[in-house]
Amino acid sequence: MYMIFLSESGLTGPSANDPNQPHHVHAGLLIQENQYVSITGEYDALVRRHFGGPPGSNGVPAGLNPRHMYQGTGPFRSWRPERRAELIQDCLSILVRRETPLIVSYISKADYVDASATEGNSLYGHTDPSRLAFSRFLLALTMFLDENVMQQMNPDDIMQSVWDVKDYALLMAGSESKSISSAMAEFLGEESDTVSPSIYDDLIVAPPETCVGAQLVNICSYIVRRWLQQPGVPHGYFDALSEGRVIQVVYPYQFN
Repeated sequence: MYMIFLSESGLTGPSANDPNQPHHVHAGLLIQENQYVSITGEYDALVRRHFGGPPGSNGVPAGLNPRHMYQGTGPFRSWRPERRAELIQDCLSILVRRETPLIVSYISKADYVDASATEGNSLYGHTDPSRLAFSRFLLALTMFLDENVMQQMNPDDIMQSVWDVKDYALLMAGSESKSISSAMAEFLGEESDTVSPSIYDDLIVAPPETCVGAQLVNICSYIVRRWLQQPGVPHGYFDALSEGRVIQVVYPYQFN
């Protein structure tokens, strides 16, 4: 079974006017349950190595906030850029070594505002942009899971109307989100072939402070959002995830 840890970055709710966060990103990290114990152990070891103690102990943050790590704020105010970079790289290396799949979707808030203002278009103006982005994430995830199933089948089996699902997917969010919950309920309630039978019809909330998968995907979603702001500029962290076969797809919400 895949444990799919969800994260979002660029959250401004229904507002789309924050110039410092021009995109809303949703990311899902797909970790096989039989790998999670080793990933957790490796993450705990790197926290002890960098901080001198386990997460949440005296002087050690319970969770790694990617914005603080990236910008040198919060508990990282006294850290040199090289030291912060080493911590981020160590976190990403956990995923790169295992080629842990990452699915990403995003929405351009400027495009959302333009579409909302279009005469006669009432759809976008009454919909949370986060919900639209998450709907594209679910579609990208479905295609990825279906492709995995097809790779394990012979050509004759592919022509059958019912596929034998071997890897189910359990979605785990880092926090409660109305836009995610509503988009997920709408997606799973569709009487459509686009809904993958691999996805369990439930959403588990896994607080990031106590969940290694949530910690790692939070870092990934933040990195992707930073890359989207300047995609033409070299970005070492994004490149490491891409070249390390972690990032599988970056899927935009496309307006009609």
